[in-house]
Amino acid sequence: MSIFEGLIYGLLQGLTEFLPVSSSGHLILLSKFGIGKNDLLFNVLLHVGTLLAVVICYRKTLWDLLRRPFQKKTLYLIVATVPTCIIALLFKKFIPFVFDGAALPFCFMVTSFMLALTCIIKPKEKELNFSSSLICGIAQGIATMPGISRSGMTISALLISGTDKKEATEFSFLLSIPIIIASAVTEGIEAYHSGASLLPLPTILGVVTAFISGLVSIKFMLKLIKNKSLLPFAIYTGLLAIALIVIGFIT
Repeated sequence: MSIFEGLIYGLLQGLTEFLPVSSSGHLILLSKFGIGKNDLLFNVLLHVGTLLAVVICYRKTLWDLLRRPFQKKTLYLIVATVPTCIIALLFKKFIPFVFDGAALPFCFMVTSFMLALTCIIKPKEKELNFSSSLICGIAQGIATMPGISRSGMTISALLISGTDKKEATEFSFLLSIPIIIASAVTEGIEAYHSGASLLPLPTILGVVTAFISGLVSIKFMLKLIKNKSLLPFAIYTGLLAIALIVIGFIT
């Protein structure tokens, strides 16, 4: 992988990890259209970069969770993480082909549909609770398929459940921490056993770029979610899905 490709992958990973458009789906598209290679170990390190972005942005909240671990928010994060891990493992075992992008147009369409629902369903707002956390975790598990946006699915699930926009976004981003760590560990082990290796400079630049663009993406999303709808992202992912179908996208 060249330095330019490392920068492009890092930039795209950072921006699309927190915008509701699917980072994994876009990285697969890059590789399928001849830009770089969708390398497992490299992707793990890019996710570490975006993980650091979340940690920096939510350092005060995370510190509070560490100081007072026995609080509702901690419980809700656990409740949401468990179904995510179960669903991800089931997908890996029974439909592993989807992780190569075999269903990418369909998955982008699922993202579009969920985002559009938030513009149609406007429930009475209520505090985050056990059931909404569980639904959010299930949504995140489904979003392990490339093309289905993790942030899009989790925020949409929470909004449809009646959770406040600000709380839904914060919970979605905090929820990314355990799943990114779990993914990095499992995929890192897999990459190690496969004997994967990377060029140092493109990798470092890619990770740094993912971190910086991740910070920008989080800040942008937090501002946007206050007063704007998710409809533009629904339109974008829907059109992308249609375009891929029209051009006969195949893995």
